[in-house]
Amino acid sequence: MAKVFFTSDTHFNHTNIIKYCGRPFASVEEMDREMISRWNAAVSPEDTVYHLGDFAMGRPSDWSAIVGRLNGAKKILVIGSHDRSPQRMLEAGFDEVHEQLEWNGWLLQHKPMQTERNLLCGHVHGKWLRLGSIINVGVDVWDFTPRTIEELVTAEQSAPEYECVHCGMKLQRLKDNAEHHDGACLTGTDTVKRP
Repeated sequence: MAKVFFTSDTHFNHTNIIKYCGRPFASVEEMDREMISRWNAAVSPEDTVYHLGDFAMGRPSDWSAIVGRLNGAKKILVIGSHDRSPQRMLEAGFDEVHEQLEWNGWLLQHKPMQTERNLLCGHVHGKWLRLGSIINVGVDVWDFTPRTIEELVTAEQSAPEYECVHCGMKLQRLKDNAEHHDGACLTGTDTVKRP
């Protein structure tokens, strides 16, 4: 019987993502090879995969070769921050491309948001796994492998707050917190109130 899988933020062909996210690969070639292998070990040729954005970087002309090596009868993309136009992603080999999608009571989109709905998303890489009914399906927290909804709903809850690495202030995970990016909280003209 065919299954349905979810994943996001593979960033195929993206050398710097290894450093940015602390991925356990020595090179982009090793990362791509291992993610394709893990995808194909989990997903059979008759399954459906929803990829929730940020599929690949680099030359779009290389993407169809990657999509072609991935198992799945149907590969559906929800556009992410680094993906190209829907037409370009269809040309790369995806069967459908959407900005946002509904699936069996779950909202599927790339970026997380504050909501009471069931939401599957990506974008945050390894920052958190689950916040209430919001689940991060990104490869960085799921062993670089697409997962079924049955696996995803078993995810442990993450703390709703985290500490700014620059100033130590407690911040909400689902807020933008732009004033704390790259130490702006310490270098800006306004003083940030410390805990």
